[in-house]
Amino acid sequence: MGHGKVVNVSDALSVIKDGDVVAISGFNLSTAPEYLILELFEQYKKTGHPNNLFIISDTLPAVPDRGLDKVFGELYQDKDQKFIRGVLMPFIGWSPALMKMTLENRIEVYSFAIGTTSYWFREVASNRPGLLTKVGLGTFLDPRIDGGASNELAKEKKTCKVDVLNINGEEWLLYQAPTPDVTLIRGTTADEDGNISMEEEGIYGTVLNMAQAAKALPNQGKVICQVKYVARKDTIPTR
Repeated sequence: MGHGKVVNVSDALSVIKDGDVVAISGFNLSTAPEYLILELFEQYKKTGHPNNLFIISDTLPAVPDRGLDKVFGELYQDKDQKFIRGVLMPFIGWSPALMKMTLENRIEVYSFAIGTTSYWFREVASNRPGLLTKVGLGTFLDPRIDGGASNELAKEKKTCKVDVLNINGEEWLLYQAPTPDVTLIRGTTADEDGNISMEEEGIYGTVLNMAQAAKALPNQGKVICQVKYVARKDTIPTR
């Protein structure tokens, strides 16, 4: 898929490989690329690929029976643990199926605070090793308690982790998670160069930071954006 190229959904999603880390935007269904989410799952059901994915979101791209919850509902019912190996989601309360999978230890589940996760994407986009903050000290996020791990499988695997650092006699937390290979986002309009505008979206959310995180050097990934309209080249301001 070339830079800025408009392609059909199956070609776009073909860049996602087995074992990839996939970031997906969405505060409930605001900025959630629901069409891409469901098409990716359909591709898996037809071919068995991609599989073993790790999903990271700035909140949770779902409401009950929509978006990722629809996917998790089928995975739970079918007892499928091959499509998604784990998730980092700040809030899973709008996905009854994911909550069940968490409690039953079917996949790794991690939860950082919403703001922490949003800023983590920004740090990754800046090619830094993680987010350094005091937010979470003495809470569930502190590694001396649970370190953001929501079930026993997450505590065992430690795909996402939080470390305590002592800097000038003060404790800080360093939040780390795998960087995205591919980011799925939603906008309103794309031009032929791949610039995106969001004039009909309810919020901006963390879309920009998530896209930048996937494109961070040295291992640049891909960004796939679901849009309603395609505009001609140079019609969307780049800043």
